[in-house]
Amino acid sequence: MKKHAQRTGRRIERFDEGVLAGLQRYDWPGNVRELENTIERAVVLSQGPTITSQAVSVFGAATPQASGLPSLKLRQNIEWVERETIRRALDGAGGVKKDAAEAMGISQRALSYYLAKYRID
Repeated sequence: MKKHAQRTGRRIERFDEGVLAGLQRYDWPGNVRELENTIERAVVLSQGPTITSQAVSVFGAATPQASGLPSLKLRQNIEWVERETIRRALDGAGGVKKDAAEAMGISQRALSYYLAKYRID
């Protein structure tokens, strides 16, 4: 924490209560690099001299909704993003498929494929 505070010119003095314990409980699948990046990010995002749980990104990792993605499964996330993109494009185009396909940068045929794939009306 001190290393990154000094490097970024931030005045960070301590961790908020429970943050250090939460960091110790986390599994750290990315090992030391992930820890290092998490601390650096928390130092940068802290709004005061104390690092709070809101500044520590791994605490949101247990709840996929915090990132907007439905799960940690890559395939499920890709499908969710595709469905959500199609839904937004159709909403933005007032339901006109030609305009929605153009907005997404795909052909109308590709849009038809995705509509059938995800059973979107």
